[in-house]
Order: sequence, then structure tokens, then C-alpha cells
Amino acid sequence: MKILIKNGTILVDGKKRIDHGAVLVEDDKIVGVYKDDENILADQIIDAKGHYIVPGLIETHTHGSMGYDFNTCQDEDIQKICDAHLKEGVTCVMASLTCESQKDMLELLDRYERCHVHNLLGVHIEGPFLSPNYKGVMKEDCLQKPSKENFDEYLSHCSKIKSMTIAPELDGSLDLITYGHNLGIVMNIGHSSASASQVILAQEYGAEGVTHLYNAMSQHLHREPGVVTGAILSDLMCEMIVDGFHIHEDIIKATYQAIGKERIILICDANPCKGLPDGLYQFSGKNVEIIDGKARVKETGRIAGSTIPLNKACANMMKWCGCSLDDAVLMASVNPAKQYHLNKGKIEIGYDGDVLIINEDFDILSVINQGEVKINHL
Repeated sequence: MKILIKNGTILVDGKKRIDHGAVLVEDDKIVGVYKDDENILADQIIDAKGHYIVPGLIETHTHGSMGYDFNTCQDEDIQKICDAHLKEGVTCVMASLTCESQKDMLELLDRYERCHVHNLLGVHIEGPFLSPNYKGVMKEDCLQKPSKENFDEYLSHCSKIKSMTIAPELDGSLDLITYGHNLGIVMNIGHSSASASQVILAQEYGAEGVTHLYNAMSQHLHREPGVVTGAILSDLMCEMIVDGFHIHEDIIKATYQAIGKERIILICDANPCKGLPDGLYQFSGKNVEIIDGKARVKETGRIAGSTIPLNKACANMMKWCGCSLDDAVLMASVNPAKQYHLNKGKIEIGYDGDVLIINEDFDILSVINQGEVKINHL
């Protein structure tokens, strides 16, 4: 099956553009990128009508969607979560798991080991080696001291673990960061009370990123530089939730100017109620109330994940930071693909056939996922 997407401006890799371009997808790969579309044979043709042809967005941190929670859903619901993300242009998803007891986490990882959903990237374990001072919505009784034995148990139950969030100030964390890094696991700093110097040290031990920068971590204080300061000083990739609720839009703009587009990965960190109307729901064992799309723990008022679509986060970056469509594609496609060593995130021959057509406001007009047309509003 050959699909030709023609008559659009191709945003190749967040930097290079091809005007009046065309992309040919065969089966699940990009097999042709063209300046024009003359004499190209295809089984299906989609006219981009002058809009933008971009790589699919990559969501590396989300907890579910449409009422389905990656921690509690059934096997068949994992596909529903991934499919729900297509309407926001997300063509592949990382399942982020909140803390559970060791026994429950192993059972959960067994589920993902037997899961075969093509647009599921793998598993991100958010914990359990986290600071109780910055636990967020995590279950405090499930937090643990860093343990290589417990970490090895996770890996023995699930070969799809791609990343872990860990607090580097805890005893034993640095050795575990190196251990995970050497096994190809992306070790991210988060839910942490670390100092800036401890963040820099963690990078030297193999840490590669920061989980939801600014949220659930020590801050950028002029006498007590924390994780945020360390993130700015480091070379770490930094996840950001760009909904204007988790981080003020002025801080988003200041961070963009301070660390640049090459180090930002846009995420939603969505709670499982994303896509549902305002109301009272359950997430990580807590009552989560959503009012005007903003989720908080009912009893404490603590923020409990976002409900923003990833394409809307891209639009917010352009609005608040003055960046281009190309820059947004870099932060939502190219950068996460680079960090997780994926054959995705660019419109180039040999890359996976995940292609979007968007307008200048980052509205999703068409979605081609793994070489199949999933959405087409043109």
C-alpha cells in the first residue's frame, strides 16, 4: 500500500523545509521525499492543500486518556489509549506508570510485556525511588529507597522499560543511574529535592533528562539552587508541560530563552481523565477534580496531571515564546525521538511512516500512522 501526501510544505526535521513537497509512504516506512509530485504512483493520494506536512508527535510521558489509566486498564484498553492520542497528532505513546507496591508493579509490568500495541513505545516507570518531599500524587507508602535488586526485578518482568524517573540525592541513586544508563534505560531526574550540584553530578553518572521541569522538584532559588537550577546549568533534556497551569507562561518563555529549543521535550503528563468532561475522578488512589480542564486532588488542591492535547502544547509554545512551527516540531517530535533512539521524528527516507498534515495553528488535519490513514479531514 503506497500513500502519497502531496502539495504541502514539508517540515523535515525541525530545521529544514521543502516547499511544494510530497511524501510517499509504503507499508510502514517513508520511501520517498520529493520537491514536486509529478509522475509518482500511489494507491491513495492525500492533497495537503498547501498546509504543512510534519512527522508524527511523540508523547513520552502520559498516564492515560479517556478514563483509561495505564496503571489499572485492561490489556485491550492500552490500544484505546494509544488510538485516542491520534486525534492530537500523537502517533506513538510511552506508558507512564505511577508508583505501586513491588508486587503490584511486577504484575503490571507483566501486562506490558505481553502487550502488542504497535504505537506503544514502551514503559516509563515514574518512581518508586523518589523523594517523599516531592511525591506529587504518588502513593507515599509505595516509595522506596534505591534498590538494584528491585530494579532488576522490573527488568526481568518487562523488556519494554524505556525510562525511569529517579531522585538522584537518595543513597544509592547515582550507582543505579549508571546501571540503568548502561542497560539503555533513559534515567531522568524528577520528584527530587536535589541541589543543583547533585543534578550536575547525576548527569556525569548517566542521567539524560529531567521529568516535568519545575513540577515536583526543588526550585531555582538564589540561595538554595535546586533541580531547576541544575537543569538550566546542565545539558539534560527537559520535559515541559506547556498548559499555562503547571508552569506560568512567562516562565515557559524564560526557560525557552535560557536553554533553547534543542533541550526541550514537550509532554502532556496527562492524567487518565484527559478527554473527559469536568468532574470527579480517580487517579493514583486519589480523588481528582477537574474544573475548567484543570485537575487537582480534591482534598489537597495539589495539581494532578494535565488534560492538554500535545498539539495544543505546540500551539502554546508558538504563542508564548514566538517560536516557529519548525521549532514546535523539534520539541515534540525530533527531540523525543533523539533521546529515546527512535526511527521516528523526521520526514526522511527509511523513517517510520508516521506523518501529519497540520495548519499554521497546529490543528490536526490528517494522520498517517504506521503507513495507514487514521484521520483525514481534508
